[in-house]
Amino acid sequence: MAVEPIPCAPGGDSTPVEVNVTTCCAPSIASAALCREDGSTILLVVRSGCVECGETAQDPEVVGWIDPATGVFTPGASPADAGPCDTGCADTICVQRCDDVDGDGKADTTYNELWCVRLDGSTELVLTYQGDPSQPYGPVSPVDCEYRCVETQTYVLCDDSGGFLRRITIGAGQHIVENLELDGLTPHTIVGTVRVCGDSPDTTSCVDTICVQRCDDTDGDGKADTTYNELWCVHADGTTELILTYQGDPSQPYGPVSPVDCEYGCVETQTYMLCDASGAFLRRITIGAGQHIVEDLALDGLTPHTVTGTVGACAGDTSVTATPGHDLTVLCDTAADGTVTEFVRDYQRDAAGKITGHSDYTLDGQPYTLTGTVGVCGPTPDCPVQSVLQECRCDDTNGDGTPDVGYVELLAVDCTGTVTTIGTYTDDLGAPYTPVSPVDCDAGDDEGADPAFGVQARRAQLNPGDTWSADRFPTLQAVTATAFGGTGTITTADGVSTLHDGEVATWSVIRDSDASLTGPLTIRADTGTLSVTYTLGVQL
Repeated sequence: MAVEPIPCAPGGDSTPVEVNVTTCCAPSIASAALCREDGSTILLVVRSGCVECGETAQDPEVVGWIDPATGVFTPGASPADAGPCDTGCADTICVQRCDDVDGDGKADTTYNELWCVRLDGSTELVLTYQGDPSQPYGPVSPVDCEYRCVETQTYVLCDDSGGFLRRITIGAGQHIVENLELDGLTPHTIVGTVRVCGDSPDTTSCVDTICVQRCDDTDGDGKADTTYNELWCVHADGTTELILTYQGDPSQPYGPVSPVDCEYGCVETQTYMLCDASGAFLRRITIGAGQHIVEDLALDGLTPHTVTGTVGACAGDTSVTATPGHDLTVLCDTAADGTVTEFVRDYQRDAAGKITGHSDYTLDGQPYTLTGTVGVCGPTPDCPVQSVLQECRCDDTNGDGTPDVGYVELLAVDCTGTVTTIGTYTDDLGAPYTPVSPVDCDAGDDEGADPAFGVQARRAQLNPGDTWSADRFPTLQAVTATAFGGTGTITTADGVSTLHDGEVATWSVIRDSDASLTGPLTIRADTGTLSVTYTLGVQL
């Protein structure tokens, strides 16, 4: 694998710093649409580090915001007047799939599907791609992936010092609880009793539930041959409790024989509360591992529900509320005179995860009484950017056809699946970058094998007045100059000297580790003819 340098080090040093840019992973950028008081929309850009299976997820980092109208990326925090928008989608889901392109029945490449979850509970596939989201990908034969699932949930809780974030990761052998400040970065130390914000201390009820898919080996061959589910209760004090193990029917408990690692693609499930002519019900959407399932259930989460009449949001609310991981939601109360007030709605659950009611609070945690119509805050853009994707690119700055500088391109995907370029930046998103000659990052590789190098022989004859310069040959290995019937002039780092008639001057690298012969080295024919023989390092 070729090693490709990134841009020069800070401080004005022009020496490239070599890194393996092929280790850059995507997507590692997430975005959320925010609306400003003047009605314009921006995108808050959050970056997360690359995480391999089994490793602890890194803290996310807000790197800046983007104005979709101009495509300008501004590093740092979002404007003070930015707030939530109603984008027309309750959520977007990015699902990794696997494809069998050679027909052997096994996964040999991966691709991604970007799904939009609409406010009415329907889903729409807006984009299918591999490494480059601007290039649509058509799978040959989708098959199950061989990756383990890790599910992470983040909650806003309160202790005696105020609000903080609690992040819980379950799956692939992990069970991690992290407490963070509201910036999502600084570790938080618990003070007093942990509780749902605005409530009296209560650590026994569930603030959320997490459903984790497991795999079981029932025939003793060491491989997964069936799946089952674990329903975990997340208490306000950060502890978790396994409350149900089941397969297809949650009313029938399941006892695993020999749990093993799953060999399926990650499955993502979202649940929403909707209403029809008969009242409220739950709609659960499952996407992943070859599944695309929509289930309608009664509010107990178990009994199938038959839709009656038209499906829509409940109680005149123009939003759809996702139940898992979204117990605290910022909504807006619009009075009859048009005054809009933001408030926090806290959904309560029982030990089985069922929503039993809700309470409303001001933004500083005081009880709040509604005065008008409840809805999602902010205007509704026609078709805003739904996702921002980060792609690693490579640039050929010296014209040799191989990559030598890595940079990042940010791509915007709107609700129709259209991909547009936001801009190109240095690999740390610290500054804009203008590529010289973009090339494939694998250019120069021979199917992953290390490249082979050789030496090419060259010769030039200089007539009086002609000049030869080493600056034209960056891979120069050796040079020999010979004067015939007259003299020449040689310029090196030591200065100017005369090449006498019949004299031979030679320069060359002396070790395999020497990359090339560097100048300055200029040879000029004065009164006689000069012969210049030289060798160049080339890639075979």
